[in-house]
Amino acid sequence: MSSNEQQKKSEKGPSVDLDACGSRLKSLYTIWNSNENHQLFNDADALLIGSGANKEEELRYLKAVSLQIWLFSYELPDTVIAFINKGGETNGNEMHAIASGKKAKLLENARETIERAIGGTLRVHSKPKHEDGSQQVDALVTILKEKCTKIGACSKELNEGNLMQTTVEKLGGKEQFADATSGIACVLSKKDQKEMKFVDDAVKLCSEAMKFAVSEVENAIEDELKISHVKLSEKTEDAILAPGKTLGLKDISHEDVDICYPPIFQSGGEYDLKYNAVCSEKKLHFGSTPAVIHVSLGARHTQYCANIGRTYLIDPTETQEAVYEACLKAQDAAVEALKPGKLCKDVYAAAQKALEEAEKENEKLKDMNLSSKLNKNVGSILGLEFKDAFYMLSGKCESAIEEGMIFNVALGVNGLEETSADEKSKSRHYAIMIADSVQVTADGIANKELTKNTKKLSDVSYAVNESDEEDDDDGAEEDKDIANTGARGGVILDAKTRGDEAVTAKAEADRQRKQKALADKKNAETYDRLMNAQNDVEKGGKGAGASADFVAYKSVTDVPAPRKELVIAVDNDREAVLLPVCGMLVPFHVLAIKSCSVSQDAGASFIRINFQVPMGASAAANAGYLPAIRFPNNIFLKELSYRSSDPRHANFVVNEIKTLRRNVVARETERAERATLVRQAKLQLTSGRVHRLTGLWMLPTFGGRGGRKAGTLEAHANGLRYIGAKMDEQVDIMYENIRSCFFQPAKKEVKTLIHFHLKDPIMIGKKKTHDVQFYQEVIEATENLDGSRKNMYDPDEIEEEQRERERQKRVQKEFAQFCKRVQEIWEKDFPNMGLEFDSPYHDLAFDGVAYKSTARIVPTASCLVELIEFPPLVIHAKDIEIVNLERVGYHLKNFDMAIIFKDFNKDVHRIDQIPSKNLDNIKQWLTTLEVKYYEGKANLNWKPLLRQIKEDPESWLEAGGWEFLNNEPSSDEEDAEGSDPESEFEPSSDEDESESESESESMYDEDDEDEDASADEDDDDDDDEEVLDWDEMEEKARKEDEEASDEDRRGDKRKKKSSKHR
Repeated sequence: MSSNEQQKKSEKGPSVDLDACGSRLKSLYTIWNSNENHQLFNDADALLIGSGANKEEELRYLKAVSLQIWLFSYELPDTVIAFINKGGETNGNEMHAIASGKKAKLLENARETIERAIGGTLRVHSKPKHEDGSQQVDALVTILKEKCTKIGACSKELNEGNLMQTTVEKLGGKEQFADATSGIACVLSKKDQKEMKFVDDAVKLCSEAMKFAVSEVENAIEDELKISHVKLSEKTEDAILAPGKTLGLKDISHEDVDICYPPIFQSGGEYDLKYNAVCSEKKLHFGSTPAVIHVSLGARHTQYCANIGRTYLIDPTETQEAVYEACLKAQDAAVEALKPGKLCKDVYAAAQKALEEAEKENEKLKDMNLSSKLNKNVGSILGLEFKDAFYMLSGKCESAIEEGMIFNVALGVNGLEETSADEKSKSRHYAIMIADSVQVTADGIANKELTKNTKKLSDVSYAVNESDEEDDDDGAEEDKDIANTGARGGVILDAKTRGDEAVTAKAEADRQRKQKALADKKNAETYDRLMNAQNDVEKGGKGAGASADFVAYKSVTDVPAPRKELVIAVDNDREAVLLPVCGMLVPFHVLAIKSCSVSQDAGASFIRINFQVPMGASAAANAGYLPAIRFPNNIFLKELSYRSSDPRHANFVVNEIKTLRRNVVARETERAERATLVRQAKLQLTSGRVHRLTGLWMLPTFGGRGGRKAGTLEAHANGLRYIGAKMDEQVDIMYENIRSCFFQPAKKEVKTLIHFHLKDPIMIGKKKTHDVQFYQEVIEATENLDGSRKNMYDPDEIEEEQRERERQKRVQKEFAQFCKRVQEIWEKDFPNMGLEFDSPYHDLAFDGVAYKSTARIVPTASCLVELIEFPPLVIHAKDIEIVNLERVGYHLKNFDMAIIFKDFNKDVHRIDQIPSKNLDNIKQWLTTLEVKYYEGKANLNWKPLLRQIKEDPESWLEAGGWEFLNNEPSSDEEDAEGSDPESEFEPSSDEDESESESESESMYDEDDEDEDASADEDDDDDDDEEVLDWDEMEEKARKEDEEASDEDRRGDKRKKKSSKHR
């Protein structure tokens, strides 16, 4: 740009949005001249507005300033503007302005647009800089007296500024003016597209500021901070005024931002639901529950306002929850009543009616009189002003609602009383306020709630009254009353521990009634599923991808020439083993070998090689070895044995064969697993602020050698990325591939974790997995055994314990904040996926053997999980067909749980050695999730049972379906030792053996690999001993002690007898 152009631009001064100015001036005169709205201007033919000096430190809303910004995009301080309306006269309208400096230039630059829009002339009375403007006022007064009969103005703004005061005095005082405030309010009520952009930015500012405020409140509660309401208000105000720095809104300039009113924080029984309320110096109340915290805040962007208000409940009572739900329904009713053509008072009536209906429907609200405690209004119109009396949503306002208006729908109920709290307690009195910015849409279309921060009861209620010292006493938690434990999604668990004997007869009868209803439903579902699946093709065995076409040598000429002496040779390049057979070397691919071993006898070594062979006539029996299916008529070699006089060479050959086979099997298994992977979408990296969680360990690990280091988990646009310490250590988890996710803070565990259970498996290292876990250890998993004794009064020990508690709180807080940020991404960008972090119910936890060792298994709102040990246990209630509780008896300390899945191809999962005191809790949890369970006194052999059910579903259904599980044996028939109850579904022994043998025989059988590995370490290992549970081991030890003591007594008697004979 040249210097001349810059000089011309500076001379012209600020510019006006000419399109908006022209269209809005036309709208002003159109509304003014309409028969419907002319009375709003009190039949005035002139409109006078003026403003004084700009006082940015004051939060004031003036109609004159709002009209200036609406027309010219700028506030014009120390300016007086007069609009003259001559009705239908051609070019008879006039606009006069007394202004100085840049303000006069701004109007002069828009002269052509203004004159065309008003259909008349514009005259700018330019006031010199150091004069009081009396000459210009005299000129304007003369024109108004000559051309106007009645002058309208905002009656409450006649004293704004020296120019306005002088003009009013020379026109005869305030009594000479008609009040046109309602007319200006009507002009400013509708929002065009350009205004909506500013409103949207204000809404975005409000939403992020509310998230900031809530995080501050949560931090105060979590860390038990003593922070005042004023301090919270100041911190939130600073966050609003610095949106790019604090709220992450880089696209919003701090110069365009302001607050509508100081943010409001209220708690502790003192509530004032007016927006001019002042925050008290008292501390935020959350210690004695139930506690209620009210937060309201409003933000402005380019002078356009938006508002939001929320109420948060800390350990609420059932009555408080019912009140909140009633208020939420009342606000929804008010939003729904905002329809074009309706009156403002209709909206108030709708909210009042909704509260009255809630009182009738819910017995807990009958004596609350919520409708009488409703605020005098439920909101007002929003725009350049935060509220306007002409569009107040009260019971008396008769202003009509139109499409394009923006309302602050604020439903507040004050003066509520919680009778369960002490009369002098801060929890005795409380209030509920829920406010949102809402856009009125066309009739027949649902109104648009602009502020979308969550307000569901489950999201605004917090359970913080939990014992922090529960880790110190294991028995305290098990005996703890867990009645009325609320679960997300409306699941209520009423069970208590068995020792409390608190399960009433009524509750037990209700549970049995629900289970009886589930029985018929479950039988019908199982039958329909089995009938539809009878034509499905039977799935092949694992690792069957390339095993049918393995080739060692393509022709005889490729086989190496034998040496002078025939010996067993291994060709690692061709993955073949050359075995001497009938005087010649015969090649066998290493995958044709099932196992190889060496033994010593009579000074010689015997090498035994077992081959893969067909296991039966059916395809299912040979699914693990596809050459048997491809060549069903061929003869297969089963075993070869060799004798060697050199034991060292025999061991070397066997180890070489095993090593080659192990490597080839691992490669083929990985290839087969990768072939079955579902292709994942590409991760879209977030360009702006990325939410991170650092210092995390991951399970399963990447494998490989070298020391492990912690990594970082990042939340991006469509997925999560874990970045390890090495360049190649990177894992992407797509949001659409997550089936369920869990956040488990450390209670009785050593680590706080986030766990993802995936729909389709992914590869981590060389292994395929459905579960990925990220964790941090909050306490050391090891204990010092050097013999030093700890002193409970040792200051060092106390300080160390305090550091551990602080570390645990800090880690839990970081994890919780990260989960919250990821949850916000899901709710905003993936609302249809329904993802939500689930947390375990530690009160319902029980011990059991899910895999090989005893672990602490925890129910959640929809799953049964054990996430501390790896591999983890994640069982969805939706996947469960039935649950059979086995070995249930009052004389037994433990029982077992058999989980049968809807997919009968899955193995039945067993959880053994569950303490009997957890039986009622488990029953109640299963009933709550509508899972049918049965009880029995013996363990069942489930594989043949499920096979017979699949083969003949009709006979199974005619025999009563799953009700055969109710045929419990009598106590006389309980011979234990795993005997099965009599059932028509009991399989024959031949079928059992064939099936178990076929399933165990597989070319890629991991058990074989484990046996080979163990044989490498020690060939003389004994057979596995029978595994005993703790009770059996204690009983065995007691009998051995008794036998030992008897022998000692017998020995003493023999000594005494011998001494007597002497």
